[in-house]
Amino acid sequence: MKNKMYEIIWSGNKYTNSSGRDGFVPFVIVNHISASTMSSMDSWFTSSGNAVSSAHFGVSRKGELHQYVEIERFAWANGTSLSYMSKYPAQVWIDQKYTNANYWTVSIEHEGTDGDLSEEQFQASVWLHQYIRDYIVDKWGQECYFPLDDYHVIGHFQLHSWKEFCPGIMFPWARLYETFQKETQFEEEDEMNKILDYDQWAWDELDKYLGDAYNDQTITDWKWVQAARDKTLVYKDLLLLKVLIDERRRDK
Repeated sequence: MKNKMYEIIWSGNKYTNSSGRDGFVPFVIVNHISASTMSSMDSWFTSSGNAVSSAHFGVSRKGELHQYVEIERFAWANGTSLSYMSKYPAQVWIDQKYTNANYWTVSIEHEGTDGDLSEEQFQASVWLHQYIRDYIVDKWGQECYFPLDDYHVIGHFQLHSWKEFCPGIMFPWARLYETFQKETQFEEEDEMNKILDYDQWAWDELDKYLGDAYNDQTITDWKWVQAARDKTLVYKDLLLLKVLIDERRRDK
């Protein structure tokens, strides 16, 4: 999935509504349904007569991606009020003490009416969610990373009582979360197979640690010491060695 790249077409203009985030960093993605065509979205979000709404992104039935508002600014998509509070309020909104959700969210509109996404649209939306999260990390730092789960990826219906069917009764929530969970597992496995990113002093300490374990026969395979000296040891093997060495020394 991540191997496929999508082009994001800038589609906003001087009339597209947006505001500053006032120091907030976005960490929640809100899904919407357009109840219209992609061309209608493009027209409305760039109209001089539109003084009420906008969105960051739109995803067409064909899997095309349009961007109307920079992520650095908030779109007029998820403004919240206790006067029209959702029947199923998102936990994140409660935790944010019911502040205006526009400040800390990024919005995705999906072309359609009931949320039954085409396969091309679903795959493009999955990629877009990941792109948004990665863009935020690149822009504001690794400490702003957030998992794509049901806390950080929500529907408009969880913020508004009068949007109780947005992004549609057919929106594929279960499949979306399952896809993100698999991606997270893959990323974690990939990280575990990376070579240790150590400075020279740390490699020297590791060489001594494994060398001592080899000399006292706690481990018997020289390849682990050699891997440390060659700087080719991966995270997964280091964790396994640490557990093995600690358990064997404890049993002595």
